[in-house]
Formats: sequence, C-alpha cells, structure tokens
Amino acid sequence: MIQATDIPPTTDGAAVPVPAAVPRGHGRQREQILQRVLRLLHREEGGVLWIEGPAGAGKSRLLAFAAEEAAPAGALVLTGGGVAGHGMPPLAPLLDALGPLPALRSREPGSAHREPGTYPEAGSPYQLMRQVEDRLRDLAHDRPLVVVLDDVQHCDEPTLLAVRGLTARLAGLPLLWVLAARSHHDVPAVESLRRDLLTERAVLLDVPALDPEAVRLLVRDLLGPRAAQADPYLPLCGGLPGAVRQLCALLASRTGTPGAVRTGGDPVAGAVAARRLDQLTQHAKELVLIASALGDSLTVRHLSRVLGCGESALLRPLGEVLAAGLMRAGQQHLAFAHPSVRDAVVATLPPPVRLSVRRRSVDLRLADGTPPAVLAAEIAELAEPGDEHAIRVLATAARELAPHSPATAAAHLRRAMELSRDAAPRRMRLAARLIPLLWETGEAVEARALAREVVQVPPDAATHARVCLELTRMGGRFPVAEAEAHLRRALGHRGVPQPVKDQLLSTTLLNRLLAGEAEEAGGALAGSLARARGTHPLNDLTQRTLRSMSACHRQRWTEALGHSESVPAKVAELDPAYGAALPEVVVSTVWRAALLGLAGDGTAAAELVEGGLADAEQRGRRAYLPLWRTARARLLLDGGRLPEAARELAAAQEPAAAQEPAAAREPAAAGAGPRASGTSAASEAAMVCARARIAFHTGDDAELEACSALAEACLEGEDRQSRRAGAWIAVLTALYRDEALTRHQLGVAAAHLRRGFLHATCLDAGDVVLLVAAALASGQRDMAAAAVEFAEERARLNPGLPLFAGAAAHARGLFARDADLLAEAAELHGAARPLLRARALEDAGECAASTDAGTARSRFEEALRLYTGCGAQRDARRVHGRLRKLGIRPLGTACAAAPAVPEPEWRGLTRSELGVVRLIAHGATNREAAERLFLSPHTVNTHLRHAFEKLGVRSRVQLARLYAREVDSAAVSA
Repeated sequence: MIQATDIPPTTDGAAVPVPAAVPRGHGRQREQILQRVLRLLHREEGGVLWIEGPAGAGKSRLLAFAAEEAAPAGALVLTGGGVAGHGMPPLAPLLDALGPLPALRSREPGSAHREPGTYPEAGSPYQLMRQVEDRLRDLAHDRPLVVVLDDVQHCDEPTLLAVRGLTARLAGLPLLWVLAARSHHDVPAVESLRRDLLTERAVLLDVPALDPEAVRLLVRDLLGPRAAQADPYLPLCGGLPGAVRQLCALLASRTGTPGAVRTGGDPVAGAVAARRLDQLTQHAKELVLIASALGDSLTVRHLSRVLGCGESALLRPLGEVLAAGLMRAGQQHLAFAHPSVRDAVVATLPPPVRLSVRRRSVDLRLADGTPPAVLAAEIAELAEPGDEHAIRVLATAARELAPHSPATAAAHLRRAMELSRDAAPRRMRLAARLIPLLWETGEAVEARALAREVVQVPPDAATHARVCLELTRMGGRFPVAEAEAHLRRALGHRGVPQPVKDQLLSTTLLNRLLAGEAEEAGGALAGSLARARGTHPLNDLTQRTLRSMSACHRQRWTEALGHSESVPAKVAELDPAYGAALPEVVVSTVWRAALLGLAGDGTAAAELVEGGLADAEQRGRRAYLPLWRTARARLLLDGGRLPEAARELAAAQEPAAAQEPAAAREPAAAGAGPRASGTSAASEAAMVCARARIAFHTGDDAELEACSALAEACLEGEDRQSRRAGAWIAVLTALYRDEALTRHQLGVAAAHLRRGFLHATCLDAGDVVLLVAAALASGQRDMAAAAVEFAEERARLNPGLPLFAGAAAHARGLFARDADLLAEAAELHGAARPLLRARALEDAGECAASTDAGTARSRFEEALRLYTGCGAQRDARRVHGRLRKLGIRPLGTACAAAPAVPEPEWRGLTRSELGVVRLIAHGATNREAAERLFLSPHTVNTHLRHAFEKLGVRSRVQLARLYAREVDSAAVSA
C-alpha cells in the first residue's frame, strides 16, 4: 500500500496538502506522467502507465507526483497497492483504492457506504470485480479518474486479472491507470499482465538509478552541511533514491562525524545493506549472500555449482540482482558494484555459513583443476588443525611458489606446520623445507633456530642430511653442538641420497674456504673433492668454484678464470626456476663476475651481477642482496664511480636493519660488525673493506672512522678472513692519517693480499701498491721489497692479465722511484681503472717534480682530471697541493676544495647541470663529459643549453671565464 506521505488519500476529488518532497532525478519520467495527466484532464483521454524499476528506485515518488498533479486540477485520485505476505482478501488493492465512498448507483439494491478497512461479504471474485467496475464507471462519468496502484508484484491474482479486464473494458472512459511494479520480479502472473498491457499500447516508464550528480544534490538537500558524511556510504546505495533517503535519515540521527565504512561493525552500512537485501525476492537475496562469500569476482557457472542449481535457474534472480544495482556483469565474470557493497553484504552472513560457503567453493575449484598455488591463501585461512587435505595442498603450493615467491611459499609452509602440530614427523619434514625459504627471504635467525630444532630430533636420516646442508649453505659456523658429528652422521648414513652427500661435502668445504679455514689446494681440499663421486650439475658447479678459488690462493688467476668459465653453462643445466635461489649458484656467479672484472671484462661482469641482483629483488630473496650489491659496488669502485659505489654499499646494509632483531645483531658486532641477514663474517668484512676504500679516496672522515672501528672488531673476532681484512683496513687508515705501521700489522696485511680473495670478492690488483707505500712510509723497506717481489711474481704467473703487470710496474716504480716505470704502469692500467691510472700518474709526477717540472705538471693535471671525474675529492686535493708547490693554480680543481658558494646553489644551476658545466668549463667536449658522467650526449647537450640560459652566456669561452672567475678562483683562495 502506498504511504500517505507519498500519495494523498484522496477519493473525493478534494485537494489535500502534500508533504514537500525533494524532486531529484527522473525528469523524463515526470514529464511523461505530466503529459498523460494533462491529456486526461483536457482531452478526457485515459490509458495505462506501467512504471517499473528496482526497489528504492523512486517509483512511489513518481506515483505521488502523478497524484499531486491530477488532484488539484479536479481529477479524482484513487490509491492502493499490494502488500507482501499479508494474506489480503481478493481484490483488496482495488477495494482499498475505492475507499469509503458515498453510495453510488448500483445494479444491486441495498448497496451502501463501506468503512475503510472493511470489505464486502465474501462472494465470487467475478461479483466483486463487477462491483468494482460499476463503481469505477460511475466515478469516471462524474469527472476524470486516476487509479494509482503501487507494488503490483505483491497483488493477489484476482486483482491482477481484474486489472487486466478493467483496463480493457473501461478503455473509452477518462480513466488513467498508473501501475508500479519492481523489475525482474518472480511472479508469472505479473509478468503476464505486464506483457498483455504493453502489447495493447500501455506506456512503459523505466526508472533507472540516479546519476552521481543527482545523488549528490539529493544528499545535500537532505543533510545540508553534513552532506560529506554520506560520501563513504554512497556506493552502498547504488544510486537508488530510497536507499539514499534511508542513509541520510540514519546519518541525521547520529552524532559525531563518521570516517569510513567499517566492514561488519558499522550500523549505518549494515542497515543500508539489510534494507536493500530485504527488498529482493528470496532467491535473489540468497544469490547475493552466497556470492558475497565467494569474493569480488566469480563466474555464473561457479555460482550455480555452489548454490546447487543449474545456470538456467539463476536467470530470474540474477536479473533482479543486476537490476537492483548490487552486482554487475562483465564478459565472463560477475562482480559487486563496489567493494563496500560486498563487504556490507557479507557482514550480514553468520560466520559459520560464510566459512562453509568458502570451503565448498575451494573444493569445487580444486576439483576443476585450479592450481593449489592459486587457492593456497584461501585454504590456509579456512583450514582447521589436522586437515590433511589442506596440509597437502599448502605443501604442494609452497613447492610451486618457492622459485617465484619464496616469502609466500614460506607463509604456506608455516601454516601447514600449524595445521600438523600434533604430527611431529610431518611437522619436521615441513620445517626442513621451510628453513631455506626463511633464510632466503632474510629470516636468518628464525631459519637457524628451526634448523637446530630439526637437527636435534630429525624424522629420518634424509631430512637430517638436508637440514645439515641448508645450515652449511647459510655460511658461518654450524650453529649446532657437535657439528662435526652431525656432518659425519649425514655423510655416513646409507639412507641419505648420494647427491645430497656430495653436495653437503662440497658446500661444507666451500663454506670453510670462504671463511679462510682451508688455505691450500692440496691436502684436505684435494682429498675432499676426490670423495665427491656424484655428477650432479650443482655439485660439479661447486667443485669448479672451489678449484677456481684455490687457484687464486696460489696466484694462478688465469687458471681460476678457466675453472669459472663454465659457471653460466652449469647454472643453465639446473632447474631454470629454482637454480638462481641456491646459495652455491649465487656464490659461484658472484665469484665469476669478480674474476671477469679483474680480467678487465667489466661489461660481462656487470651483466652477471645485474641479472642476479634483479632476480633477488624481484623474487624477494633478501639474503642475497648484500652479496649482489657488494659485487656491484666493487665493479663501480673499480670503474672509478665512487659516489654510485657508496650508495650501493649503503643499500647493501639495509637488509640488516630491516630484518635482524637487535638481539641477533649484538653478538655479530663482537666479531665482524653488524651483519646483514644471511651474510657471513667474511662477506661482511668484504663489504667493510669496500666502504673503507671509497672513504679513503673521497676523504670521508666519519665513514673511515666507522670502518676503522669495525676493523678493530674484526681483529678481535675468531674468523680468519675477518682478522686479515681488519689488518688491511688498518693499512688504509694509517695511510689516510699518515701514521706508521708495525711489522706485525704489515705482515698480516701482506697475508691478506697473498690470499687473493675475500669471501667471493677478488682483491684489487692495485692494493699491493698501497701496501708498498705503507711499508715505505713506515720505514719497512724490506717488507716493501717483499711486496714488490710478490707483485712481480704474480704478474709473471698471469701474463694475460694486464692489471697485474701494471700493479707490478707501479710497485717497482714506487719502490725504486722510477718515473718511467710509473708512467708505464699508468699506461697498463688504461681507462678501465681510472683510480689506479691516476695514482700511477701522481706518483710519476712526484718522482719527476724535482727534475722536470713540465712533465710533473702534465702528469699531475691528468691525475687531477681523473680523480675529479671519479669523485675522489681527497686524492684531488692532494694533487692540487702538489701543483701549488710547483707554483701552478690549476683550473680543474672543482673537487679539490670546496667552493666559496655551495655548488648546487651557484647561479640557480641544478646539480646535474653544474656537473656538466664543470667539465665543459675545463675543456671537455660533450662526448667526453657524457662518458665521465655516464650520461648520453643528448642529455649533456640539454643540460648545457639550460645552463647557458640561466648563466646568460652564449659560448663555451664565456662559460669557462665565468666559471673560473666565480668558482675556481673562490676554491683556490679557500
């Protein structure tokens, strides 16, 4: 029944006050209704208007509009409507519409006045319909008549038949029928009435949802200054005016300012969703509720299977849901109109029902062949302890995901372990698979703790051996009591597969070699390799890396390159998905890149490092990031790109702060400084050495002091590699501070250089020159001579590696103060090692300063140019001082001293523009500037053009004069 606030209960033609409504939207429908009413009033033309739309779309408002327009103009308006589930007597809507009227002419004597809510005594529907027809005919003879019936879908069948007959028999009278029904209703009789009426030229008015602008205006009219409070909830309303009005009424009754929709706990969202659900038929309501538990997107086929019915049975309820705007249909999937709609609907489901629906959905998708990896997250959430099926699915999903997303695979295995808590053997086997994933993703502390637990109570010999292998792969000391006994047990048990034994043996030896515990190629190393009988590609790869490192220790670098040459091919023989995740593969690849860099093939080395780093970042393999970033930093350092190398090393230390708990980092600091997740003491020492080298060249006092403090911790630790690395950093610190070193300190540093590598990083070929310089500065000429002999012997053993020849010539020239040898060393270093070349030129200039000032000047200036291009400010300042001793004020000293005006602020130039201007002002061409700054010539040209505009110059000459006057002169005076 239409409410009195919507349509005035006018039955006698008198005008009554109509409550003010907010007429928003549906202008076209209002215009059509108005035209029909005017035709009725002025031409006495009747007809039928059929208004339909989803619940809450505003149909009742349109009916009220029809009454408001007709009644004041003299028409008689009769209103009624169907009521859902009230058991009304036949023809009740029409009888209610006729209302308490005065007695009219009747074919039956004795007809009298009827009170509202009372109905004639029960008779045949035909007799009642004849009475209604007679009354309508009599009323229409007096004046135009409008019969308004709302909720036709709830009318009884006799009423529907009566409407069908009356609209035909009374068609010639000034009688306008205005009927409203919900679209996509599930009532065949109503559908039949609609079809018949529209066939006989009844006018159809479709009532769609309001557009966003109309909704915004409606909310503003209803809430005024509080209109913004409705914004988070408007997606729940679907543009339906009824839902919007209910929402505004709820918000108007609340105090405070709501923030956002709170799923499952927001009474406003819950009330709006509940009302929209109640307006659906039972089948449509069930469809929406079940769909809300299945996710944001689903297929009709899957929905029908979950509901246990065919797709055809969903056509009618699904059409109703789509018309109501709760869901929308794509090409292949159904989706909710907005995430908040689904959230609000699913919150109305009892949790047990929601859980049951989701479990059934998962079972059906698994039966259809959906990969376990796709469903694992849902299964992990829904499973209960002891669910064998869920445990198997999670384990399978983890196996599939491990190569691509180790963090997700680890989460699935964790959940599988929780579900199998009461089954100790299975839990231990799952833990053995979880350990490498935890370590790989940076959870080193948890990985080691879990490994200790499994090793102490292994479910079988194979699992015990595999966990021992994973512990060995993690590097560092075996974190279990009686480690050697565990290794012997794993290697000797018959139940352990031979490939596992071989890899455990090779990896143990590799780990010890990296840590400095296996020093020579013969003895233990050769014997251990002979015991590894397997031919698995991974074991072969590990053995080749072992032999390569052993060759380096014997200074056979050419042989080392030969052993590592097949690393890419051996990696390709492994599982392409998971091969890159194995520690042996990472170490072997980093080692190969280091050797290529030493051999002068920086491009090939960079390709290996960039590929490995990209894989680690993409897959979330945090344990390998420090190693890859350190390798990249070393290549940048060797190439003279000091600022970039420093940034790379800073990034390499981030996993330590992000992953390791403070309690886990404190013990490491005693041995080798704070350690990144998954790195060993030797790996950390290699990182610190690279940091110290960069600070040594750039003049970063604070950084070198920090490295010196870490070096002292290294010297006090138990790791041999770390102690030797600490001694080498002490050499750099002494040279930096112009301090003397003891014979013992020089001896330990010399042992560091003779070893040839630190973890998976080759030592720089030119480090021997620094050792000679430190020994000479400390008055230890015999130790300097020994270092020179070592450099020359190394060069003799490796004739194909020019870096070693250059280092030998440099060391001998420095020791003998031979300017020609030093100049030869500079040529041998070439453009690939600008820092080594600059140092050789500087030393050559120093040797020639007393006898040939011109030659000394040219060599100093070239060294200064190279140092400046590398960002080696400390070295540049030192050469600048030597030039000043010769009475020369060099122009190319922007790096030698800080300018009086801060560089980034000079005349509004950006840092990039100023870098280009500095080189161009000192005579570099665009191409030379591009090479030194690692930019394209086009970019250099763009920066230069912008600089010309900002500086107001038109030529390079003007630019050079301005820069010399305002920057270089300020630097010299400083």
